Amino acid sequence: MATKINKQLHILVTTRDQLEAIGSMSGIPSRIYVDYHLLLDEIPKSLQELSQNTDIFAALPFMMRDEKMLHGTADIRSIWESGKSFLGGFLVRNMEELAYLSLNEDDFFDGKIICDYGLYMWNHGAANMFFTETGADEGCIPYELNRHEIGELLSNAEGTFSTCLYGYIPMMVSAGCVKKTTNNCSGKMGMNVSAYETITDRKNNSMKVLTDCRQCLNIIYNSVPLSLHKQAESLSREKKIAAFRVDLTIEKGQDAKRILTFWEDVLGGRDVEVPYKDYTTGHYKRGVE
Repeated sequence: MATKINKQLHILVTTRDQLEAIGSMSGIPSRIYVDYHLLLDEIPKSLQELSQNTDIFAALPFMMRDEKMLHGTADIRSIWESGKSFLGGFLVRNMEELAYLSLNEDDFFDGKIICDYGLYMWNHGAANMFFTETGADEGCIPYELNRHEIGELLSNAEGTFSTCLYGYIPMMVSAGCVKKTTNNCSGKMGMNVSAYETITDRKNNSMKVLTDCRQCLNIIYNSVPLSLHKQAESLSREKKIAAFRVDLTIEKGQDAKRILTFWEDVLGGRDVEVPYKDYTTGHYKRGVE
């Protein structure tokens, strides 16, 4: 019998269907990260209701660009001004976003800053720099660290962390759009439009590619999701890991419900069948050179 895990659960959603799937859970997660696309136009009404029982944060894009037709900093300001009644702050994905919010030159922002896994807290020195010099409130452990390196980081770092247990890992973030380079540009640059394309690698693996017209960028995701359900109990012994995170990206509504139910069962100490056939444990065992 598995052991019940006493950690907060954070969930990242990128679509309205995934947001609605949270309503099917038996409990309410401690925090929900909502992709910035969902906050630019008509804000989902369910967020106001959910914010009464859980923390809501906006997840910013993997690139922030202020160019012709691309208005990264304006989007950040717009999201905060329209959503600060229920938003706790931002999940930042790059140094530009972190600098913009940290400097806060005209004092428009008074929320929390959460550094995502791409702002590399490889060791306690890097982590402490983020916490003490940039005003970051929390960090997310990089995917690239193995179990030993995670332990070393947490034994010496001063801040609070979360770690991702499930999600499709971005293999590449690029401003070179796969649609534009094949002369199939949607012509919607700068508009709040995103879609998934599929590419196949030399090993015949199918990988989803997010085309984000708002920031004119692509994200190529791994062909299988990361899943550390077998390692969750070990990671739960790390006191500085306050929360485990489940990232939903390409999952449809019903798949999202099954995945969220599965992770509730894992954290609840229940032995259940994994709802996906293939998965990876990433660098948890082998790390990177």
